[in-house]
This record gives sequence, structure tokens and C-alpha cells, in this order.
Amino acid sequence: MASIFDLSRHISQLKREKKYNEALEFFKENKSDFTNEQISKNEYLISDMVACLRYTSHYDAGFKFLSIYDIEINSETNERILNSYGWLLWSKYKSENSNVNDSENENDYFEEDEETLDNSNFHYDKNELIQRIEILIPILLSINNDYSKTLTSNLFSLVLKSEKKKPTPNWKLINEFCNNFNPENLSTECSTIQVERKGKLKDMELASDMENWFAYKTKSLLKIGEWQECFDTSKKALETIESFHYSNDVWFARRIALAKKNLGNTEETIDELQTILRKKKEWFIQKELSELYFEKEDFEKAFKYSIDAITNFGPIEFKVDLLYLLGRIHKNKSESELAFKHFSLSKLIREKEEWKVPQKLFDELNQFEQQAITVSEINKLKSDLNKYWNSFKPKQKNPSKSNPNIQNGEVVKIMHDNERGKDGFLKCDGTEYYFSLSANYHLTPKISIGSKVGFKILSAENGKKEQTRIIKLNE
Repeated sequence: MASIFDLSRHISQLKREKKYNEALEFFKENKSDFTNEQISKNEYLISDMVACLRYTSHYDAGFKFLSIYDIEINSETNERILNSYGWLLWSKYKSENSNVNDSENENDYFEEDEETLDNSNFHYDKNELIQRIEILIPILLSINNDYSKTLTSNLFSLVLKSEKKKPTPNWKLINEFCNNFNPENLSTECSTIQVERKGKLKDMELASDMENWFAYKTKSLLKIGEWQECFDTSKKALETIESFHYSNDVWFARRIALAKKNLGNTEETIDELQTILRKKKEWFIQKELSELYFEKEDFEKAFKYSIDAITNFGPIEFKVDLLYLLGRIHKNKSESELAFKHFSLSKLIREKEEWKVPQKLFDELNQFEQQAITVSEINKLKSDLNKYWNSFKPKQKNPSKSNPNIQNGEVVKIMHDNERGKDGFLKCDGTEYYFSLSANYHLTPKISIGSKVGFKILSAENGKKEQTRIIKLNE
């Protein structure tokens, strides 16, 4: 009869050859030759079996296997087994959050052991998985080698990123999960990946685990209203991190400003948000400034920033709260019809997207005598309000005196954006002009819908239509 060492060695060989199902079948056929104690004491066999179950997507069977052989997860557990168990948790959590079901029957390898596992449930839900990850992480951190650090980093990133991607992230969960980590113990190394942009592979540097921790932690604190901790942690992030990614320095500064606002420092918040706006012209920062001025009863500035926000880049569906704010501003200015239209659009977008309509919106609309606008009329309402909003945009300047052939326009449509360049239409004084840019032209990467450009009209030649040449990008 073969020894437990022979069994372990053969399964290890099949695993190295990526013959995972063969390894599982071999174990099933030969395990009866050994006691549970013999199997459980062989760390190589245990870790390889858990790995094979993971590679074949039998995640629940992996947990069941560890229970059958009385493998406990604690600081005394063998490092090899801890790592296999950690990657099993990682795969299971990823599967649960990707709606991927375990393949085949999880009991195929252990049916004769059912009596010993009566009433046990090995399908862990998300909360149970997180609890197990939270127990494992401090154990992995105490090991402190490259392999355990890689596993810790992957578990950390998976839980936070999968939660954040959800339509309604559980920010309380994210905050509590972050509490399992001391940011000073997280890696400051920035890895690089290759991404495809316009048909070409380019290097992209990713944020370190430490930077990601500060990003998730401060955002979760902002979302759950822990203002003082949000202020302190955001400030520490700016002091600690040497190199920022994804404009995180701007977002940390914004969270400091919003925390100050909710701690009662309105004037400082306005000053800091205006500084941030000069670096990052995002519509939601303009909206926050509008709200602050509205609270101060400076309705002219509130209106200015709200118009800047509504005409700035960003889907109108994301701006339902801004529409409500515009309704309140117009109501304050005694512009009843405009207030009614803004409140109505905020409500109709929510209804169309099947989002909850807040009671405050119903309360506002109930104060008007106008007949309710229906969802079928939403496109006309959008069009009417778009014309109104755009009427406040600065008018195009006259053609440049230094070069009267240059006109000013705005890119309104991109038809193609690929390795050969871009083409589309720009608009000037109500007329649309076709443009085409080669991939090598220095302005091509900077041109997008809404770009303000200076251009020349090229004469039609050889029967071709009149075209334009974009000369410059206007600020």
C-alpha cells in the first residue's frame, strides 16, 4: 500500500500539471487507505487539495474539506494552509460578488462523510465571508512575507472594490472593514499594468494599498457622516502619501472642505472648494458651492454655480439633486414656472430610472397649481430647460483680430475615435461643420464633446464637402 507521502506527492504532481480534476479523483479513490488524522497532519496534501478545489470552482467543497479534517484557522495554523485558505476565501468572495455559481455538485468528493457533517452549512454568505477574511488578515499580517502580503493586498482590494462598484455601496461595511487595517502596515509600492488606449498599450501606475486605504476610508467616513474623523483622516492622507493617483489629492482636499462645512466652518469650506475647483472643474463641486451660497442666502452666487454645474459635463441622470436645488433657487427668486419645471424634471428622471422620489420633492410640487408633467413629456422638458441653461453660457467671442480667418466653435459630436484619429462635427453660430484629426496631431487626444476650439474653414476641393481644420483649443 502506498504511503501518505506517496499520495501527497502524486496529488502535488497533478496540481503542478494543472490536472486538478484528476487530483481530486485520485484523492477520492485513495483516501480510505488513511485515517483523517494522517491526512490532516500532511500540510502539503491539505493545501494542495484546497487549491485544486479552488481551481475547479468547488469553493464550498473547499471549506467542507477543511472541516472534515479538523483544520482550524488561527495563528498556529501552518502558513501553507493559511495561504491556500486565504485564496479560497478570495475566490469565493469574488464568485459571490460576480453572481458566479459553484460548478457541479459540491458533495461529489465527500458523500460518504455526510453523517459526520450533519446540519453543517458550508455555503457562507457575504457577511460570513467578510468575517472570515477579517479573522485571517491579522494572522497574515503577522507572517510578514511577500506571499502573505500579496494575499492580504488582494483580499483588501477585492472586498473594497466589489462593494464600491455596487449601485448602493454599503459604506458602513467599507468603513468597518478598513478598521481591520493599520494603514502604516500596508504597502506603499505602486504596481504598473498595461492598458489599451486608442489601440495602443500604455503603462498605467496603480495606487498603493496605503493610498487606496485612505481613499476608501475617507469616502466611507464622508458618506456615513463621521465629519471629525473624515477631516482628521483626510488631512493625514495629504501629509502621509508622497505621490497621488486618480487625483486623490484633490478628493482628500474636497473631503476636508466638506467635513469643515458639516462642522460649521462654512466660509473656510467655500474658500477651499473654490481652490479645488480651479484644479478640478467637476460639476458636483460647483453644486456644493451653490448649496453653500444658498445656505448663506447669497442667491445670485448660488444660481451662478448651479448653472455652471448643470451645463458642465456629466449625465443629467446624476444631477437630480442639482435639479431640486435649481428648483429651490428659482422658487426663491419668485420664478414659479422655472421652479416647477426643475422640480418636475428631478421627479420624472427618478421615476423613469425607478428610483425613490423623496417626500420633499412631492411637497414642493404640491404647492403648484400647474398640471403635472408626465414621463412621456420628459424629452421636451429636457430640451426646454437645456435651451434655458445654455442661454447663460458666455457667448462666443468674435473671430480673432490677429487672424480673422480663425473662428470659434464647440465640438458637438464625435463619430469615430480610434487608432486613425477622430472625426465629427463642431458648431459655430448655429451651423455645424465636419472636422477630421489624425492620430498624430497634437490636439487630437484633447478633443472631446464640449471642447471649445478655434478653427479655419477649408475650401471645398475636388467635389468634397466643406471641412474645417482645428487650430487651437480654447480654455
